[in-house]
Amino acid sequence: MARLNPLHALALLALLFVAGAHARTVTVGKGWFSPWSYGVASWKPPTVKTGDVLLFRWRFAAHDVWRLKDLPAYNNCTFVGGKKLTAIRTSYSYRFKVPLSAAGRTLFFACSVPSHCSVFRMKTKISISL
Repeated sequence: MARLNPLHALALLALLFVAGAHARTVTVGKGWFSPWSYGVASWKPPTVKTGDVLLFRWRFAAHDVWRLKDLPAYNNCTFVGGKKLTAIRTSYSYRFKVPLSAAGRTLFFACSVPSHCSVFRMKTKISISL
């Protein structure tokens, strides 16, 4: 079995530390009380990078979080082919860690409760920087 050179191990540890140090939590939506809510489509997200955590948080209402398949699904509030990230719940928060595979792409999220996406614009698209 090959041994790991101590200098290589130290360099790897430093790289992991630096990569983790830049990760941050980004609350999705507007306001402090219940940011994942109606009208979130007008929210302008900050720059988001791989490794960052998107925090979806809401209170006193039944919502969920879906990752939608693509832009047409986002535009039409179509959940087919998407991924359900949370069940419909009241007063909840969900943390989504942006995967490395998302670099340079746009991620689409929405609430599937009837009318929330299509009528009340409870959806957002977030561009992931390289």
